Amino acid sequence: MNRIIIKLFLFLYISLLLPLSGGWGAACAQQYATILYRQSERPHAVPVAEIDSVIVRDVAQVDATYFAAAKDTVYVVQTRESHWKGKKIGFLGDSITQNGEYVNSYANLTGCTAVNYGVSATHMARRNSSDTNAFERRYSSMAKNLDMVVVFGGTNDFGHTDTADFGEFTDGAKAAKYTFYAGLHRLFQGLRNRYPKIPVVIMLPIHHGTEIDQKEYVVNSDKSITEGTNSKTGKTFREYVNAIREVAAYYSLIVLDAYSYSGLTPMTEIGAENRVFFKDGLHLNAAGGDRLARWMYPQLEAVYEMFYDF
Repeated sequence: MNRIIIKLFLFLYISLLLPLSGGWGAACAQQYATILYRQSERPHAVPVAEIDSVIVRDVAQVDATYFAAAKDTVYVVQTRESHWKGKKIGFLGDSITQNGEYVNSYANLTGCTAVNYGVSATHMARRNSSDTNAFERRYSSMAKNLDMVVVFGGTNDFGHTDTADFGEFTDGAKAAKYTFYAGLHRLFQGLRNRYPKIPVVIMLPIHHGTEIDQKEYVVNSDKSITEGTNSKTGKTFREYVNAIREVAAYYSLIVLDAYSYSGLTPMTEIGAENRVFFKDGLHLNAAGGDRLARWMYPQLEAVYEMFYDF
């Protein structure tokens, strides 16, 4: 319920005794006429009350300030509600998306309707003309009535040896050019054209790690670090991440840097006995999905405010 009243006897004082003049009842009503309203507030909104109000963090804080407050003070407890509640968001990705850990956690946090377009083992860029599962081909089958698109991939483009040539930024969106850069151009340009009025968010991949497929880094016996490369392209994972960032910037797409700032890296969880956020050194477990979703939350709230009224 939107409005709850704590201390039932206070409500009786207010509704029954306050109209009386003089006497014990009026005195008590005047001293204790304190009501708590639980109000669902949009972020940054200012609660409005017809009489004096005090914003508190939670119900417990009311007890600390109750007797010191002036009469007829309204306590407003602000409960955070996501802008994305009830909105429809499409998540385009690989197995990390398909597995659902971060997608489901984000949907639970926000109340959004999450549409999972993740397909295991797929790449952002087509490897050849017969590759129909790459992101750059699948985006066109996504629903058009989405309120936001989140793209999260790139780890397989680096991790698999059967991958597209790396190419260069100037490859552009040329149709028959099967390079990583060209695939990114076609994907990002296509998403901008398909969804011109909604946010398209590119989330940089989390660290690839050292236990599955091509190794992002190798920790040597003396604790020094060797940076790994894809055996076909000779490129490091950092170069793949930077290419995604570069092409996204060209199309002025919003970028969330999960690679640098999400707090998720399998490099600190090498070995099954050290697992915290990862199942296997690459894929997120439930705790990892929750961590990523919580990291996404405030940033995507700000994205909403860029595109929609609130």
